[in-house]
Amino acid sequence: MFKNPENISLLLITAIWVAVLWRVASRDIRRRREAFASVTMLDRIASHKPTRRPVFKWAMVLVGLMLMGGGLMRPQGSIFEEDVVGQGLDLVVALDISKSMYATDIEGNSRLEIAKAILGRMVNGLRDDRVGLVVFAGETMVQSPLSYDKGAFLTFLERVSPNLLTKQGTNLAGAIQTSLDRFDMTASQSKVILLISDGEDKDKQRLQAAIDEAGRKKIPVFTVGIGSEKGGRIPVSRNWFGDVEYLRHKGQVVITRLEETNLNEIAEKTGARYFRASDISSAKEVIGGLDGIKRVVVTGGTRLVRRELYYILVLLAFFLLLLEWMVSERIPYERERDHWLKRI
Repeated sequence: MFKNPENISLLLITAIWVAVLWRVASRDIRRRREAFASVTMLDRIASHKPTRRPVFKWAMVLVGLMLMGGGLMRPQGSIFEEDVVGQGLDLVVALDISKSMYATDIEGNSRLEIAKAILGRMVNGLRDDRVGLVVFAGETMVQSPLSYDKGAFLTFLERVSPNLLTKQGTNLAGAIQTSLDRFDMTASQSKVILLISDGEDKDKQRLQAAIDEAGRKKIPVFTVGIGSEKGGRIPVSRNWFGDVEYLRHKGQVVITRLEETNLNEIAEKTGARYFRASDISSAKEVIGGLDGIKRVVVTGGTRLVRRELYYILVLLAFFLLLLEWMVSERIPYERERDHWLKRI
């Protein structure tokens, strides 16, 4: 199992580059030999046949680079429990999975895809924080309880889709209320909600009540707006010809747009910040906002982590390349004619 399998492309590029370089170098050596003397004359001049050391040295370089490429892919070993000691907070992520999140108005990507990418990048940047996941549309559902296990959170996140909830809409008030209920108010950890949505909610009264409750409990609700002002169509199916069918209302194609008013209001009234997500790099801004939250010392509790094995491949690559540097391509002249090194 590899944590960064996407780095296999670097491994393949390196292998191809070394193979091409090897071929060019061998052709150049052969051409120089032919220009220097004929094969018969080379046999007379040389005290012994050419060694295969250059071949072995090239092979060691190639294997060493491949091992380093394998290390970049970060191979993972067995799972073990690790004690949690550090400074952290409790973070509940409320993710909008209504049909409007299918709209592809962010550089050709759906809003839900961008939201997942942002959360994946963000969670990998958290260390001693507990993270939970709440999904919502017209109703809410707890997908992952507060836990130190980031792997479990990412697994639940990957499975999220609008098909999880039957009641459609964007119930921001319900998302905030369900997220508030996930916290243990007797615990000393700082508590934060991260709400990701396109902001389309018409129930102002319920939303105001949820904002007031978050304010009373002194829990900031950071908000992330997903979508564009221009808006996009909501794909629902494909017809017999493979063309995308879009959501319609009274015969007209529905256009969904980002509504920032609600999201700005939520963040402002709870003492948090609003972020507008235009691409995956927005995750850095979100992490920066969360880093400003005061964290308390966390002791006790465990989390499941996988053992990192990349260092084994890197060490093997280091010693192999060191050996390649120490081995000479030529055999010293003063060695005996039939020495075993000459036959390598």
